Amino acid sequence: MNKEHYYGDAVRTLFIIGVLIMVVSFPFFRSFISEPLSLSIIGSVVLAVFGGLMNPKQKWVIFLNTIIPIIALLFFEYYAVNTYINLSSTENSVKNIQVAFFWTNQILAIIFFLATYLSTKTLRGAFIADKE
Repeated sequence: MNKEHYYGDAVRTLFIIGVLIMVVSFPFFRSFISEPLSLSIIGSVVLAVFGGLMNPKQKWVIFLNTIIPIIALLFFEYYAVNTYINLSSTENSVKNIQVAFFWTNQILAIIFFLATYLSTKTLRGAFIADKE
């Protein structure tokens, strides 16, 4: 694979940043998350494992590292928009935590948007390399 089309190191970094934000913020926002606790933990482990597996020689890893951030982007953007739409007009302490939850999810969605873009460029580069 041509090095100019490989963005795996950047994708790996974005995965790790995303996992760190998820792990650090999860205890504070657990009451806002409707999915089971185990799903959040498994999601964090999957991101860490596939970030670590990313390399230019294995197309199946590049392919999965293109699918994974798409799923994460959809998940976190859904929670960001849903939280924003349902911002409570009640007491400020509840609203403040909801706003923090919105921004955390929005930042994670942006991180996984970037990871989607870069992993797609890497996947495209892997297939271009085969045709050259």
